[in-house]
Amino acid sequence: MIAGFVMLRWGIVATLIWHYTVDASLVGLLLVRSNSLYFKISGVVVAAAALAPLAFGCISYLTRSGFETNEDLLNRAARPLDAGGAREPVVESRETASRRYDALTPAMLGFLAVCLAVGCVLAWRFKPETIGDYLRLSTDSRSARSTADQLMRRRSLDPGAYYHATVFADIADPVTNEFLRQRLGTTRVNAIYAQLVPAALWRVRYFRDSQPEEFAVILRPDGTLHSLRHTLAEEASGASLTKDEAVARAQKFLSDEKKIVLKDWDLVDSASDKKPHRTDHTLTWQQRKALDDGSSSASGCAAAAADHACARIEIQVLGDEVTNYRTYIKIPDAWRREHGERSLVRAVVSFGVPTLFFVGLGLTALILFLKNLKSEAASSIPWKRIILWSLSGFAAYVLILALGDRLPNFLNAYDTAIPMKLFFGGLAIGALLGGPLYSGAIALLFGASWYFAVKAFGQEGLPSWLGMPAPYYRDALMIGLGGTAGLLGLERLLAAASTHWPTTHRHLDVVFGQDFDAVFPAAAILGGTLLRGLLLTGLVTVIASFIAAYVRQSSVRVLLLFLGTLSLVGGSWGTSADFAKQFLARLILLGVLVFGVRYLMRFNLLGCFLVVAGTSLVTGAAEMLAQPDAFYRGNAYAVLLMLALLFAWPLAAWRFSSMNVAASNASPGGFA
Repeated sequence: MIAGFVMLRWGIVATLIWHYTVDASLVGLLLVRSNSLYFKISGVVVAAAALAPLAFGCISYLTRSGFETNEDLLNRAARPLDAGGAREPVVESRETASRRYDALTPAMLGFLAVCLAVGCVLAWRFKPETIGDYLRLSTDSRSARSTADQLMRRRSLDPGAYYHATVFADIADPVTNEFLRQRLGTTRVNAIYAQLVPAALWRVRYFRDSQPEEFAVILRPDGTLHSLRHTLAEEASGASLTKDEAVARAQKFLSDEKKIVLKDWDLVDSASDKKPHRTDHTLTWQQRKALDDGSSSASGCAAAAADHACARIEIQVLGDEVTNYRTYIKIPDAWRREHGERSLVRAVVSFGVPTLFFVGLGLTALILFLKNLKSEAASSIPWKRIILWSLSGFAAYVLILALGDRLPNFLNAYDTAIPMKLFFGGLAIGALLGGPLYSGAIALLFGASWYFAVKAFGQEGLPSWLGMPAPYYRDALMIGLGGTAGLLGLERLLAAASTHWPTTHRHLDVVFGQDFDAVFPAAAILGGTLLRGLLLTGLVTVIASFIAAYVRQSSVRVLLLFLGTLSLVGGSWGTSADFAKQFLARLILLGVLVFGVRYLMRFNLLGCFLVVAGTSLVTGAAEMLAQPDAFYRGNAYAVLLMLALLFAWPLAAWRFSSMNVAASNASPGGFA
């Protein structure tokens, strides 16, 4: 698809250079990975040669201050001529660049002011409790790494001799969450996760290149030790204890190290694994009193036919080493199987309708855009301006990659059976491809948006971010403030209303927040906000412009609204009542968005971006402010500063444009 777009836009020569560069680079990387010095040198030569046509093209572009126009090599050479002669190429005129903007009416501005006030009140008054609200981080990723290093040294291990990855792990099971919510309620579930069975933990992994032996230090949110995990190679030597000896060692560990009263727990499962030079044992204890048993009896989980949620402890004895302690919650298998069943109706609603809707709508828009790429409307697309917008997305991607949590999570997923250099090579290739992929997606979205907007509304096209009249920035500021507050308040209101209509979900995800394990959470939030804002703004504009250009019947638009709502419901609903509730909530939210785009945003790209970015920054700042750790609170203040600067942009542009207009009118020759 990308190769076809390059060929249609810039011709066969650019496509050949691109194709040769990619192929030569891949061949060179394959040869460099060889163990033969001859092949490695050949790979370096091939990779260097791959840069020759690219360098030649760059030099030619710089010397000519643009691409060379060779009609014999461009696709438009085959374009038929009009009866009156050759058609002049369509260029973006000065009038188009400084096109007229229809400002919002005072009534609409007043409505946005009401949305701002009401949204703030709703977001402040309605705070429905969710699973995960209990989380309070007293330590950050750096402190967790420092604590883990000290624990490794106590075991006479040098942490500097290992690669490491520090991640904040969400280990809660969505199905278990829903079972507990039905039996106990959200408040009690949060108490269990906070005090008995942690649902989120810090994990600091220590590993070496291609060596199966590794360690992991698991810390609670307050920074205290939860467990030490040790992975041994199959051939590693060790003791071969009997089951009774292993149980005795594990019981001593639980009593002395974990301060667990064993009389309240039963050994319910044990497994022995004979290795070549040792015997490993996996032991599981279950608490006698059920978590969801309201009585004072301690036999809830001990009953053979118990239908309860039970706390469990699993521990391993590797040779004679007691390690790999973990806690989890066991729910009835019958309940889990029942909620895991998929009927034909559920499969159609969960997968069939969303796939047909999103893929069908997306492919239709893409085919129409590419098919008419040589039309007059497509020729007016300001690709240079759009490429500058996409470069902002590339910068955001680099920011996320460098200061976010991508690298720690990739390292945490590293399989020691793979050589480290091969892993880093794949990681580097993925990183190099990710940036251009995001940039290309942003450019494609805004390019298609421009084309469909021209088809629907004439040569107005889409406005820019800069150089617009003062009313544009005033409206963008009000759209950003009113839209952000209105959406946040509406989400809180819908969440609070859903608690008064209790239904059974299929599963329920826990809500902890994001970017806690990022190198600098504020930078990661900023990069994610910028990238998400550009993509969603492009997506909103291309959908709105496509529907305005090709879907003019009101009945078809209503049908698309209902199909879109049905696609957003997905497969998380449990019963028909739950499906109805989720469908209604998403219909309300999507209807509000459609109204906002149709009557408020219109062609105000900056306003749409401010709404997306504002909601993201407010959510990120709230998550960080809720934590007692000073590092996260400092990042929260940095995010709030970004939020203030974001909305200061349209405010300053509005005032500056107003002063320029006033000065122009007051100058000689100006309008009175």
